[in-house]
Amino acid sequence: MLGRITVGLFFLLLVWGNLVAGLKAGLGCPDWPLCHGKVLPPFRLDIWMEFMHRVIAAVATLFLLLLCRKRIRDYRGLAKAVPLAAIGVVAAEIAMGGLVVLLELPVQLTTVHFMTGLIVFLLVFYMMSFDGVGETAGFSLRHFAGLFFAMGIFVFFQAALGAYVRHSQAGLACPDFPTCMGEWIPPIYNWLVLVDLSHRVVACFIVLTGAVLYAATFLEAGLAKYRDTGLIFLALCLAQFAVGVLVVRSGLSFMATAIHLALALGILSLLFQMWVRAVRDGRRTIHAELHSK
Repeated sequence: MLGRITVGLFFLLLVWGNLVAGLKAGLGCPDWPLCHGKVLPPFRLDIWMEFMHRVIAAVATLFLLLLCRKRIRDYRGLAKAVPLAAIGVVAAEIAMGGLVVLLELPVQLTTVHFMTGLIVFLLVFYMMSFDGVGETAGFSLRHFAGLFFAMGIFVFFQAALGAYVRHSQAGLACPDFPTCMGEWIPPIYNWLVLVDLSHRVVACFIVLTGAVLYAATFLEAGLAKYRDTGLIFLALCLAQFAVGVLVVRSGLSFMATAIHLALALGILSLLFQMWVRAVRDGRRTIHAELHSK
């Protein structure tokens, strides 16, 4: 239960941060760690959006520390590095959050801040999936586990690219869809167009990957057990693509972009669950082979 609550809090934190960016409220509290020099700032939408982002971050960090304390006690050997790493990464995330405000939202640092938040989210997801008691902590890239892990890395960097598109104000460099400035292959006259177009191309590859994976569940016996999750993955990819189109057509509606991020987190979570399942299947296969001998 503690793991699920912590995952939920970090999910909310990431989506809330996207709402803050969409409302351009990142400097609603221009100082740090206080907000307008106060513990409880004056009520105004942009101020309280940023203020609540900090409150949610504080609560999520508290639950993370409680979860890490439990996992350090229950994990064995090198697995203890996971909760220790989570503590270190979240400390870096907090420091970067302060710098993002004090330096007035630099694009590169803000993007790294988001990527670090995703890493914390995935580390928490790992600790939720492997409690160290009923499910021994472990890591594997064997067979299908490697496939799902590689897909997860691909989606992770697409999400990071999307964050860079958002924070660099490149989201409307291609203001139309499916063409870009009325052309299928537009002139790359500045880096904003290149970044936005790259994000679209990678999105197409991810949808194609989802379609290939689902088709493979009918062709490869070992993947048949992932058919239902493969279908959900493909559906999420298609929904994500459709919402991406809505983001462009709506002129970067803050609500559309928040849904866009929520779907990205859902896709990452599903791939992580598929990886965990593949790791467990691999363990059962190894145990069966050992017993057969």
